[in-house]
Amino acid sequence: MNKRVIRNNKDITLNHYLRLFVFAFLLLMVFLVPIAQPIFLKLHDISEIPKVTLIRVLGSFALLLWAVWTYILNKRLRLPPKIVSAGIFLFLISWGLSTIFSTNFYLSFFGSYMRQMGFLTYFFYFATFFLLYDVIETHTELRYFYWTIVITTVVVDFFGALQLYRLMPWYERVRTESRIISTLGHADFLGHFLVMVMPLILALIYQVKNLCLKISLYFLFLLSFLVLLGSYTRGAWVAFLVGIIFYYAFVLLKEKKFFTSKNKIITLALVLGLGFTVGIFYISETKLYLERKDVGLFSLKERFESIGAGLGVTQQNPRVLTWRDSVRLFEDKILKSPRIIYGLGPETFSFNFTPYKSLDLARYDRGKGYPDREHNEFLDILFPQGLFGLFSFIFIIVSVFFYSIKNYHHINPENRILFLGALTGWISFLVQGLVLFGLSATYLYFWILTAFIMIFFKLEKKDSVWEVSLSSLARLFILILCIFVSIFSIKFSLQFFRAEIYYRYGLDYINSGEVGRAAAILEEAIKLRPQETAFHEAVIKAYLGIMGGAENEDIKKEAFIKGESHIKGLLENAYYKSLTYNLVGAFYAQAYHYLGRKDETLIKKAEEYLNEALSYDRYCVPPMENLLKMYSTDLKNEEKALEIAERILEIDSYHVEAASYAAKFYFQEGDFEKAKEIYERLLSINPNDKNILFNLGLVMYRLGDLNKAEEYLLKSLNIDPTYSNALELLRVIYKQLGKEDKLKEIKIDERVYIQRGLEAYKNKDYNSAFDYFKKALELKPNSPEIMNNIGAVLFMSGRYDEAILWFKKALETKKDYVQAYGNLVYAYLQKGDLFSAEVVLNEGLKYAPNDANLRELKNKLEELKKERRQ
Repeated sequence: MNKRVIRNNKDITLNHYLRLFVFAFLLLMVFLVPIAQPIFLKLHDISEIPKVTLIRVLGSFALLLWAVWTYILNKRLRLPPKIVSAGIFLFLISWGLSTIFSTNFYLSFFGSYMRQMGFLTYFFYFATFFLLYDVIETHTELRYFYWTIVITTVVVDFFGALQLYRLMPWYERVRTESRIISTLGHADFLGHFLVMVMPLILALIYQVKNLCLKISLYFLFLLSFLVLLGSYTRGAWVAFLVGIIFYYAFVLLKEKKFFTSKNKIITLALVLGLGFTVGIFYISETKLYLERKDVGLFSLKERFESIGAGLGVTQQNPRVLTWRDSVRLFEDKILKSPRIIYGLGPETFSFNFTPYKSLDLARYDRGKGYPDREHNEFLDILFPQGLFGLFSFIFIIVSVFFYSIKNYHHINPENRILFLGALTGWISFLVQGLVLFGLSATYLYFWILTAFIMIFFKLEKKDSVWEVSLSSLARLFILILCIFVSIFSIKFSLQFFRAEIYYRYGLDYINSGEVGRAAAILEEAIKLRPQETAFHEAVIKAYLGIMGGAENEDIKKEAFIKGESHIKGLLENAYYKSLTYNLVGAFYAQAYHYLGRKDETLIKKAEEYLNEALSYDRYCVPPMENLLKMYSTDLKNEEKALEIAERILEIDSYHVEAASYAAKFYFQEGDFEKAKEIYERLLSINPNDKNILFNLGLVMYRLGDLNKAEEYLLKSLNIDPTYSNALELLRVIYKQLGKEDKLKEIKIDERVYIQRGLEAYKNKDYNSAFDYFKKALELKPNSPEIMNNIGAVLFMSGRYDEAILWFKKALETKKDYVQAYGNLVYAYLQKGDLFSAEVVLNEGLKYAPNDANLRELKNKLEELKKERRQ
């Protein structure tokens, strides 16, 4: 009897700890995934990789421990109601089926490089849903997840606010627009995340008793709203509005007693707070973005007014254009084949879609972009998973929603407000899903909210649980399966993540010009993940860099052979096929120039691959650009070059290279009017391009309009007074007009001489640089920048005493000219005058105490002083 009691106690303890660890891993996943952004992986462009890795690894540990728990102690499965579980199991089967019959199994199983939303990742969303449902046994445990989501939202909002107010240096360096992304990687997904979590925070505001906590949640809700506005995501704004309307409408219909005097005050405070937040955002936007056109591309007013506008098929609606163009893809590849059932396969939309892309859609992004998804959650299921996947997903939505409405009264009144928060966030995801698709964090939270909704009924309505008893054989099978899946997932996820680190460092080396080191480290990445197209693409670029920089012909040939060896791996799982084939074409075209002996087969291969790229996307501009260069220079085929130039201009009428070639061709053929039309179009977007102005002057001269020709040439000379071609043509025109003396009136701008001086300095032609800077100083005698440049030239020429005099002159003209202080310190250090160097350095630090160069010089000076004392 005592032994049995002891054994039962051991079972209870083991049961407690196994369940606790599963619970902990799930809690950790909920907390970490939305905020995971390791700095060394350049957060702005691959935000999904750390998030997906966490989902797979933490999910694997949770699944493995759950399997052990089930095998030893649990001995049964607790599932949501049969109608809901059936829909979810069918949806999982549709994922498996579409992956097996995918048009590219590797992409469908592991996912595309940037997204990684293949079957392996999505499997863990299903696993997370069922594990949460099975593991959470009390309302207290459920609240742990609610509060974890609140803490995660605090972190997301914190970084969102930093970006909004331009207090995040790395983000300022990479921002291309005024939208903020926080830790979600993209503004749209930041909005998608917030519309799911804000209803949970709203529910907690009403539900918690502690006043300080209630006030803190209130301000968190308003901060989340501020960040939501800063995302400029219209779909999220609409989803938030729909969610709030649903929330309060449901409360009014079902909870008559909800609006106590206290809750009325809270509701009024929320309404006033939201209005106040809009005002704060509008003022912030005006000061930080609208007055800085180089930073801000959006405005609250314009984005709000454009909600719902232009839903027709126009060039300014890429989503609608994508939906329209994909109809032909659906009719051609899906409708009349078995793929109507199981689709094209997850993560394969882009390369299946591009042959059907229209000219309208190509014009939107000037032929250089690709829709990698449908930007509609339901279409993003239909195309990869067919009708089986779409109907099962709709069945899940309908069954969860109607089950919730029908059984709402079973939930304890004290918990209904929290339940409603989960249901509202879940609905908000689906509303924004009409114009967006989910990614790692947002899909995870969608399935977490689905689990929360069903857990409320599990805890309140005991007959809602579908219990399945498991035989020992069934438990053993589940254990073995979960062990295999977990080990497989952890192994490959960590291996892929390690490969990603190599890849990122390889790209850094390419960008810094260290292509040899880049190639070596990228080869290591490929060993870890040989099927990844992006890695092969990067290493081919590295070998191209080696070919271009090497002087030894054997090194060039070896780099070519190694680069060519990666072409098969590059093409095998290509996601953007046209760009991938374009890279292969560019590789052969550049190899033709880099290798000492001109091999005509290389340029023919280049032409073949570039045309192959256009077979996948006839409106892809990059391969056309490469073909234009080849036909105009290497192959000397003017007719084909013109054909390609006109194809580019059909997509992008302002494409400089294509337009310039076409205009030059028409000019040579004597069609001056056509050449004039093209140059005028180019001038409208490049009004300060001296070459375009000169070419227009030349065209007008040939058309006989000498006055207009004079006008364009003078504008060209105003930009570069030493532009010899423009001066020569102007002399001819003035001679014909009898105005030879007017040439003397052309003023030379000092900026021309400064630019020429800088170019000479860069080329180490210090004598010419000195002459140019001296001429510039004659035109602008009080310029500290020019004086500093003269000093720099003298310094590089070894004339340190003269350089010191010029640096001092620059500082006499401008006392806070930090660059001159640094240069003067360098000059004194070169002469060994540490005392003077220290005096100048300290003076410079008064004006710029945080200047990196001056701080570095201070450290260097201290080291030299220490060496001298020794």
